[in-house]
Amino acid sequence: MNAPDTVRVLALLLHNQSLRDQLRTNPSAFIAAQELSDEAAQVIASLDCDQLDRQAEALLSKRRFQVAQIIPQTWNSLGSVASQQFQNYVEQTTWPESHQKHERDALHFCEYLQRQRIPGYRKSEHNWLKFRLHKRWFRIHWVTDLVIDQRRFCGIQVFGRNPSGAPLKRAFRLKRVPEAK
Repeated sequence: MNAPDTVRVLALLLHNQSLRDQLRTNPSAFIAAQELSDEAAQVIASLDCDQLDRQAEALLSKRRFQVAQIIPQTWNSLGSVASQQFQNYVEQTTWPESHQKHERDALHFCEYLQRQRIPGYRKSEHNWLKFRLHKRWFRIHWVTDLVIDQRRFCGIQVFGRNPSGAPLKRAFRLKRVPEAK
C-alpha cells in the first residue's frame, strides 16, 4: 500500500468538511482529483464517511478545547460565535506541527480574528501569547481591552523575562472603557 498517499489524504479529509462531502457524494471524482495510486484509492474508497465525520469532530473538539484554555478571555468575549469562528479559521489553515502546537494554534486563531476584525478579539491576550512564543526579552503595549476583575480598561502591558527566561507580565490600568450597549 502507498502509505504516504493514504495518510496525506486521510489528514486532508479529517481537516476539511467539504472534502469529506466530495468523497461522500462522488468517491471516484474525489479519488481522481487526489491522483491516488490504485492501492491508496481502494483504501480511501472503502472509508465510512460517517465515521470520518465523527473522528474529525472529535479532533476538532479537542483542538477547540485546547485553544479556549489558552485564550480564555478572547474565547469568552466571542460568546456564542466562538465555535463557529473557530470552525471558519480551521477551514482556512493547517494544523500547526510543533511541540507548541496548541499555543501556535491559539496564536494563529488570534491572527485570524484580528484580520477578520471579529468583535471579541482581545489584543491584550494576543500580545501575551506572542511574547511567550517568540522568546522576546521585553515588550510594552498600549491596549484598550485590558481585563482586570472582569472589567475592561485602557492600559499598558509590560512583558519581560526573569534571569532564567520565564515570562513575566504586568499591567497598568489607566481608564475604564465604557461597556458596549
